[in-house]
Order: sequence, then C-alpha cells, then structure tokens
Amino acid sequence: MKNDPRRRFLGQMLAASAVGVAPPLFAAAPLAGGGALGVHRMKLGSFEVTTLLDGFIDLPGAVLQGDADAIQRALEAAKTKAPFRTAVNTFLVNTGSKLVLVDTGGAKMLGPTAGRLPQALAAAGVAPEQVDEVYITHMHGDHLHGAVTPEGAKLFPNAVLRVAKLDVDYWGSAAVEAAAPDNQKGRFVPAKRAIAACGDRLQTFELGAELTPGIRSVAGVGHTPGHSCYLVSSGDAKLLLLGDTMHVAPVQFPRPEITVMFDFRQDLARARREELFAMAVKEDMFIGAVHLPFPGIGKLRVRDGGGYAYDPLPWQLY
Repeated sequence: MKNDPRRRFLGQMLAASAVGVAPPLFAAAPLAGGGALGVHRMKLGSFEVTTLLDGFIDLPGAVLQGDADAIQRALEAAKTKAPFRTAVNTFLVNTGSKLVLVDTGGAKMLGPTAGRLPQALAAAGVAPEQVDEVYITHMHGDHLHGAVTPEGAKLFPNAVLRVAKLDVDYWGSAAVEAAAPDNQKGRFVPAKRAIAACGDRLQTFELGAELTPGIRSVAGVGHTPGHSCYLVSSGDAKLLLLGDTMHVAPVQFPRPEITVMFDFRQDLARARREELFAMAVKEDMFIGAVHLPFPGIGKLRVRDGGGYAYDPLPWQLY
C-alpha cells in the first residue's frame, strides 16, 4: 500500500544509508532491576503443587562437614565452588479441599535476597487468607520467619501452623535457650516470634502422623531435634518434601555422608539422609527441597560408583 508506514520507514532507512546519514536512534529501554518472581505449578495425581521462590542465600564453604578431599572432588566434578548460592523454596499444595503451605521462607530477617513469599503468592493468585494450614519442616529462620509479619502478626491469619512437637519443645524452651552459647541464642528468635504470633493456632504433632488426607509427616530428625519431611501422595503419584535433609546438592547427592555445620546431630542427619534418598529411589517418587535450584523438584537415581544423581523436573505448563 502507498501509505504503509512500514514501507515508508524502510524507505527512510535506505535513503539515509545511501547519503551516509546515520539512521535515527531509539531511546534505550531502562534496566528491569531483577528477575521475575518464581512461581511453578505441577500436577501430582489430582493435587496441584506450586513452588514459590522466597529468594536465595549464599552459604560459605565451611558449611560442609566431612572428608575434605571428598568434598573437593565433588565440587570439582560439579565445576562449582563456594560460596554456594542456594534457593529458598516454599511449596503450596492444593489437595482440592485444602491449601497447605510447606515452609514459609525467611522474610526480610535474612536480608534483602529473601522474603519474597508474599509477592510470589500474589503472582500465583493466592491471598494469605486463603491458606488453610502451614506445615513447617523445622524452626530455623529460613523456614519459619516468613510465617510472621515484620510487625509480629500472623501472615496467614486463617491458617493453623503445624510443627513437630520435638522441634517446638526444643526451640520454644526458655531453659534450652538459656543454656545455649551466646552466639547461638539468635537461632531461637524465629520460634519465639511464631509462638507469640500464633498462640493456640500453633499445633504440634508426632513425627509420622498424617496431618491431612494425602500429606503425612516423615521423620527427618538430625538436622534439628524434630525435623519433619512431608510425603505428599495422590493416587500413585508421590512427592517427598525433604526440608533441610540436604543443602548443597552438588556435594550431598553424590556424597550423602557429607553433613553441614547446621545439623543438630550430624550422625543422625547423615543416616536419615541416606535412608530418605534410598526410599525416594526405591519408590520412584519425586523429591522437593527448600535449597534445590528453583523449582526445587526432581528425581534421584543411583549413580555409577555410588551416591546419587539428581534429575530436575523439566519446566512444564500443564
């Protein structure tokens, strides 16, 4: 067409080039200032599981405990080195009758790189008031701080907060806190804030209990006194949410005997990690973990020569 603006624009560019005149420049787009919020959904039987990325934290090399040569070989094989950038994932399970959030991230208590759960929920189209129950794997700050607003109120006003009794008895104990070294007392703050905010809406359970149809506690004791993993099952589909059973995937999958400095009982954490990894392979179930790269879900397989290899779930739209 004679007045087609695309033809007119192309003609202007050709004319400018022919006489040596530089073509017009367009204004540069401003920098976006960060990545998009992480929201990923998958079907698990009749359930829907949404990973919500709270942010990330960097772990120092000293976090790993064990044979130094084995750690170094694993790092070299993975072509990685400290500090270890690790995601902080949370998992929202829609069972069809309930919305259950597993772990709540670190809020801004961990610094500016975490605490994005409220924005991730909004991006997923979920209001905090819609969450029915919140299950905490353990009462460390990067799993529990996000249950409480900066002002000290419940972030999920209609939800019951459920934590294993062994963890509440330890982290909620004034006597245990008083006996702890001064440099460890800050680790009791998340529990104290959650207990104060939730009151009788904080309910404890025994490890191994079924908390709602399709979600059962699985003992993961070792990282903390009452560390609980959660087995989500719908039909034949299973997802084992591991909490802090692992922190540094490139090392602890091939060498599950390697522990971390945060483990309350390293011997128990080591033994339980090996048992849970073996169970995940034997039953061909998905695993999900807070500190796996987003969206934090995949499968394990036995690796030639020992240990395990991790195959992340391909990004999917269902």
